[in-house]
Amino acid sequence: MSRNSNLEKVRVNFELTPALKESLVSLQERTNSQSITEVFRRALALLDMVTEHHEKGGHLILRHKDGQEEKVRLIY
Repeated sequence: MSRNSNLEKVRVNFELTPALKESLVSLQERTNSQSITEVFRRALALLDMVTEHHEKGGHLILRHKDGQEEKVRLIY
């Protein structure tokens, strides 16, 4: 992801279903994001980090409260 993202801005418009918009609003609230744009930025940063890690041979593991681990399959 570009480190100079704050220097230049480009407007992008999306058409979303009402359910997807509600999911974004829910994520905005749960992550204390100031805007849906911030939700997108965070999501893209996370996807960038995870795919880069995966491309280098790494894996994404979720650890549940009970200690059980689950390998996350990436689909792209």
